[in-house]
Amino acid sequence: METAVELTASARLFAERAELFPQLGRLQLDEWVSKGDLIEIPSSSQAETFVVLARRIRMAEDGSRKLIFLLDHPMRSA
Repeated sequence: METAVELTASARLFAERAELFPQLGRLQLDEWVSKGDLIEIPSSSQAETFVVLARRIRMAEDGSRKLIFLLDHPMRSA
């Protein structure tokens, strides 16, 4: 199944300030990734940690499916 990553508003703001969009754009998560998993993204000074806040399946009209992972930062309980 195809996957995609979305960010919460706070994660998007943090990623923008930390200039992490190139790394996040290359991020490929597999179906085995679960809610609550931690995702470490390398940055210039240290690894930044995001949490998988939610997973959802997006259905298209043609019947295709995409698994969407919602990442959050700072980490809050999933």
